[in-house]
Amino acid sequence: MDDREPMYHSENASYVFSHADDEYSSTRNKLEERLNEVVQETRLVIGLDYGTTYTGMLLGLSLLIVGGLIPSLGVAYATPSGSSCSLEKIDVMVEWGATVDDKVPSVISYSRPDYEWGGDLSAESISMVHTKLELGLQSTLGELDMTLQVLDGMANLNIDEMLKTVRSHDDVPAYSHKSPEEIVTDYLEKVFQHLEVEVDKFGPIARKHTATDLVVTIPTDWSYMAMNSTFRALTKAGFNRASFPRLQDVMFITEPEAAAVYTARHYRDELAQNILQVGQYFILCDAGGGTVDVVSYQVKQLEPALELEQIGMPTGDKCGSIFINLEFKRWLRGILTDDCYRKLDPTFDVDKVANHASETPAMRSLMKDFDLKKKQFTVRSSDCQLELPAPLENHSVPGRVNQGLLTIKRHEMESFFDASIERIVHLINVHVKRIREQRRNRPKNLFLVGGYGESEYLQAQINEMLLQERMVMQYWRPQKSWTAVVRGAVVCGIEKHGMRSLKRTTSCRHSYGICLDESYTSAHHGKQDDFIKHGGNAFAKGQLTWLLNKGDLILFNESTERSKTVHIRLLKQRQDTMTLTIWQYLSNEEHRPTRLEDATDELRNAGEIDIDLSKIQLERVRQGLGKSTYFKADLKLVLRLEWDKLWATLWWKQTELTTIPVLY
Repeated sequence: MDDREPMYHSENASYVFSHADDEYSSTRNKLEERLNEVVQETRLVIGLDYGTTYTGMLLGLSLLIVGGLIPSLGVAYATPSGSSCSLEKIDVMVEWGATVDDKVPSVISYSRPDYEWGGDLSAESISMVHTKLELGLQSTLGELDMTLQVLDGMANLNIDEMLKTVRSHDDVPAYSHKSPEEIVTDYLEKVFQHLEVEVDKFGPIARKHTATDLVVTIPTDWSYMAMNSTFRALTKAGFNRASFPRLQDVMFITEPEAAAVYTARHYRDELAQNILQVGQYFILCDAGGGTVDVVSYQVKQLEPALELEQIGMPTGDKCGSIFINLEFKRWLRGILTDDCYRKLDPTFDVDKVANHASETPAMRSLMKDFDLKKKQFTVRSSDCQLELPAPLENHSVPGRVNQGLLTIKRHEMESFFDASIERIVHLINVHVKRIREQRRNRPKNLFLVGGYGESEYLQAQINEMLLQERMVMQYWRPQKSWTAVVRGAVVCGIEKHGMRSLKRTTSCRHSYGICLDESYTSAHHGKQDDFIKHGGNAFAKGQLTWLLNKGDLILFNESTERSKTVHIRLLKQRQDTMTLTIWQYLSNEEHRPTRLEDATDELRNAGEIDIDLSKIQLERVRQGLGKSTYFKADLKLVLRLEWDKLWATLWWKQTELTTIPVLY
């Protein structure tokens, strides 16, 4: 080919392409018209707001391409195309068995073989409450507190009475033998059963053929441990690919972020109010039952899609409406004295949020009545009265209780609110100060959402704070503020490709562990465990230690790490290489093996990491006069999972010895 050929072909190519563009555009337009008429790809977006006191769920159906009837579902409806949806197209689940409401109480009872939940609890049931807050326990003090509470609760058990009342092996005492994660799983199974009924209304094969997304809201300070427990509970409860074959994404979004998206859309789209302006700042306070979360934003654009920039990290505190209940309980204990109070609350847990997470029927009845008084309380309210339940229906305390009728004076009811409101105001002030210092600006609007946010007394106190602080900031409470979080979750799911703050998830495919010699204890090891001695201590040989668990939460763009100390004990100095095997558990059974010799057919060698002893300074240990010496070193093995890639790294002190890829 000579030099003239490219120029010749280039000229003709230009001529051909110009005609091809016209033909392509015409064909493309016809194809798009045809797609609009025929092709109907449907998405099902589920929003789940698992609250401390109430749980809400929403279903959002959005068409990727609009036009005609929706195939497979057998429903005719109008909806925006692509990643957008009007708020009126989002339906709230309201049918929860005997309860018809936007939300269902986050409570479950194990008092009967066929355990009860939500609003269907019978009068005599002992209920488990506040289990969501228990998922987030992380501090040593918190864990120790739970242990002490359980031991204290066991001391209160009347074994003889239990034996009389237990009619089958399925009955369990008030102090549940289950972990918080297991209790949440049982509760969410009930939620899922009602969701199935709702989804199946779209048609018998809707779930099989519909692309599905699940968006779960979480508090701002939710740790990985709490998210992981929530994720595992959801999966076990039925929110998985077995139930939804075309499940695309399970995503987390913080509660205030979801509420902010809904609130902004509500005022812009439904009320056509120009509250938000490009460049302005606003603060959103999501006051719920257990936690109160505050987040601040700057409006980046209003059209064609709302775009918000978060200012700093959201902040939160455990100062929701249930803490008003706890203040009431503390006050009531002082009025009734301890002995009488125990008749209503034998677990005596007024100083604990979680405790055994149980409420007796008498206490539940009283708190239901108090909750109503709490919601009705305003700055104009006077004293209020409550009737004490049995066995205190005829109890009297001079000047306080008259034949079971308890009087709460106005200033006392205010005191129940004080600590909570003070902490909420502090959270709001933190964000005002942040915007001033970081952006040299001020917020123009404050939005209040959440169930606690509907309290007129709370609203009045926040408004008073704005006046006292001379903040030129307008206060707003949108309609349907109680369900703002879960409605926002659905909007975020529908618009997921434009929502950077959504946390995409997947689950760990297998369990991974290593084989080590462990300190021998009769409680964990049996006669079948061989043991050896080092330095006068007994060690069980060949024990499997699991670092990563199948089904654990994996977050997109975030690594998940698990570490384990590896103790090396040698009778003499060595400069050669040892090998540590990373084992992968192949079975789907939950009960994993604990000894290597029992599991040869259940495990696969997923990687071998070499330990070069020449790079490690072994420490000489003398066992005592006349006894032999040995050499030791402590290494740290770290398994790091990054979405679909797994790595193993071995450390000695601050030195990285080696890193290898692990079969995943």
